[in-house]
Amino acid sequence: MGNLILALPAALLGKLAWTSIRTGSEWTRYRQWDAVVTNIAIGAVCGGIATALAAKAVPGRD
Repeated sequence: MGNLILALPAALLGKLAWTSIRTGSEWTRYRQWDAVVTNIAIGAVCGGIATALAAKAVPGRD
């Protein structure tokens, strides 16, 4: 059960990270570089947290 508690937020944060990075790349057509950098930074942070949670959710790891 503990693995599921960590895996669900990891999946949601991974989806949020992907959406944020994808949105950031779409801002390039409007030359809104501050929005690009902000969305990519948010995506990187969420992706890092998702990776850490997913690593803890793997069975057999401490």
